[in-house]
Amino acid sequence: MQHPMRLTSLTAMRRLTVVLCLLQPGWAHAHLVSTRFGEYYAGLLHPVTTLTHLVPWLALGLLAGLQSAPQSRHTLLLFPLAVLLGSALGSLLPPQHWLDVINLLSFLLLGGLVLLARPLPVAAYCGLILATGISHGYANGMPELYGKNLGLYLAGVTTAAYLLVTVLTATSRQLITRPSWGIIAVRAGGSWIAAIGMMFLAFNVLIAPAAP
Repeated sequence: MQHPMRLTSLTAMRRLTVVLCLLQPGWAHAHLVSTRFGEYYAGLLHPVTTLTHLVPWLALGLLAGLQSAPQSRHTLLLFPLAVLLGSALGSLLPPQHWLDVINLLSFLLLGGLVLLARPLPVAAYCGLILATGISHGYANGMPELYGKNLGLYLAGVTTAAYLLVTVLTATSRQLITRPSWGIIAVRAGGSWIAAIGMMFLAFNVLIAPAAP
């Protein structure tokens, strides 16, 4: 059994720690550029540490693996270029808050398409890739994210888009070759992504605006 004075000292130290934390708001940072990684790594890490970008990009990779081999290869080129274009536009133009809703809807759209597991027409698929990349890229191009060197930041975001879509496309194509369970695993991933998107959308559209 611990001595009462020792317990009192521990309680006092804990309270002091909480007070010191509250008096140091500068320790909390909203974006990776504040952690001094540099603009390239801020661009590389921001999409993969933000669920509103990471999860739809994962769904896009899974969807790419369900398409024909030529369409899958198109994804590896089109998506990073679309993200680059969208990020450049986002750095030059004012914020478009309606794009946040579009990006949330991409959870439902991409997750639902993965769940259906059906190949898409080439034109529709390429249009979907371009629209998703530009929309999410625009949200990654806000000036407060990239610091002083926009070129390095854009290179980081584009690299993240390429690496994610490449790894997930290859994984998805490998899984669907498993005759017994592979396609089930991919479709299950799509259903979870759609469900997450529905919760995100409900929170941002219905709950967050009503909060005081």
